[in-house]
Amino acid sequence: MPRKPLSPERQAAVLRRTRRRCCICFGLNRDTSIKQGQIAHLDHDASNDGEDNLVFLCLACHDTYDSTSSQSKNYTIAEVNAFRHELEGAIAIAFGQPIQFGEAKSAARPGHSGQYIRTGTGSDSAELMIKELPGGEFRVVGEALFGTHRENGPNLGTLDFLSLLENNVLTFEDKTTWSDTPYRARITFVEGGLEFEEESNPGYFGMNVSFIGTYVKAT
Repeated sequence: MPRKPLSPERQAAVLRRTRRRCCICFGLNRDTSIKQGQIAHLDHDASNDGEDNLVFLCLACHDTYDSTSSQSKNYTIAEVNAFRHELEGAIAIAFGQPIQFGEAKSAARPGHSGQYIRTGTGSDSAELMIKELPGGEFRVVGEALFGTHRENGPNLGTLDFLSLLENNVLTFEDKTTWSDTPYRARITFVEGGLEFEEESNPGYFGMNVSFIGTYVKAT
């Protein structure tokens, strides 16, 4: 079957979300440089051009992703899809920052906005992007992975909430329909990073997925 060409509108949507950054390079190495690349199909089906099935990959990663190997374990769909969400979340925050033109300058001040990466959890990973918004609220966007080396791909949990900073702490609570115990998160900022504590009910993020831990500030 001949490859179905993507519409200009669909191509533009994918390129706009990724700003021509490769999601595999970002997911593995936090490489945020602009790449020469192509739009790939997550499920390897060229006839499925839904936006959720499309990712931008550099030429080398696209070649690897579409190839098969009898020796090494290739990237899984779940893994690359998780990398895509990580990249798009980071880009949304980075490109949402206010821009100054000409001679206008803003005084830089230390703050809590930035990217935080969890440390010391072996093959599991978790990251948070925190941004201070006008009015004093903070937006917290996060992804946690469990079982990054599993054959069928990792379990993925996501967070996205707003909170006011009180005594250097951000809090979040979400009531669920399947349990009387709500999910609660508490972020305490410390020098060079933050501490994440949570009280959760089973199944809130998926099997064994958690954001608990110590995070270092990366950006």
